[in-house]
Amino acid sequence: MSRYDLNVLLYRLKKDRAFRERFRSDPAAAVRAADLTDEEREAFVRWDPRRLNELGGSLHLVLSIPDLGAH
Repeated sequence: MSRYDLNVLLYRLKKDRAFRERFRSDPAAAVRAADLTDEEREAFVRWDPRRLNELGGSLHLVLSIPDLGAH
């Protein structure tokens, strides 16, 4: 698993508003270049906070990303 890359992407979603908007518009395209496993990529695309945390994503990051609660 690429726990580090998963958390880097979560951090970017939290801090980079433009990236977050691209993610909201097309999650698959936004995470395409990230070094993630298929399972991690799927959890992002479906925006499954529980699964992201199970895969090693920081719960703090998962819960603190603005504007993704309704995604």
